[in-house]
Amino acid sequence: MKQKEAVYLTKHRQIIEALTAQIQEGDLKPYDRIPSEKELCAQWQASRSTVRKAMDQLTDRGKIFRVAGKGSFVSFPKIDHDTSQILSFTEKMKAQGLDVVTKLIRKELIEPTDETAAALKLSTQDRVLKIQRLRIVRGEPLALQTAFMPSHLCGNLIREDLETKSLNYLIREQCQIRLSRSDVWIEAPIITPKERQLLGNPRVPAFLAVVGVTFDQNDRPVRFSRGVFRGDRVRLKIGNSSVFELDYSGLLG
Repeated sequence: MKQKEAVYLTKHRQIIEALTAQIQEGDLKPYDRIPSEKELCAQWQASRSTVRKAMDQLTDRGKIFRVAGKGSFVSFPKIDHDTSQILSFTEKMKAQGLDVVTKLIRKELIEPTDETAAALKLSTQDRVLKIQRLRIVRGEPLALQTAFMPSHLCGNLIREDLETKSLNYLIREQCQIRLSRSDVWIEAPIITPKERQLLGNPRVPAFLAVVGVTFDQNDRPVRFSRGVFRGDRVRLKIGNSSVFELDYSGLLG
């Protein structure tokens, strides 16, 4: 019995190591289909339960993902974001050896929605500055970030370069505001066709939304933000820090 168990463990680990090596060496690329359980059983002369155990562990490790009725596919390596670190988006990406391109989608003064007005403690007659930017990493759209700020505090930012300059830096230097903390929520978003298009129409319909309100040193709400992220490309970590800088120490700016 012990001998059979040892063979069983060895076999499923061999499958794991072989498929992992193929992924790491680029023989299997992101979104490539993994051979079916039946094909792997024949290839490895293994039982269905052995193959299934190997596939379960590869899924748990984030190496592959499953699509009902379609099979198993190679996952795209996820990029980590620790929101407890007070760094800009670009700084966080550079720390992981990644280059970032920021594309400005929209920059305008608008009337706030009821949700935005409530978050920023404004009336619906007030004006807010809306800034929407697309973050592109390794040539792929990764995140679509939208920020709303009271125009009487930050209206002059509409004249700034928001593709090459950090929003946090501009808020601090141009608006004389020091960001102190944020209330943050992570949710599964309902995204518009336009947002999906901007994010590259990924084949895996997995998105994450980070919604938050950022406060200044006087505990006054100064920014309401929504960031939509490719769930197949990013992994969010919420730390214990009370500071959630949003132009990417916090995924929202």
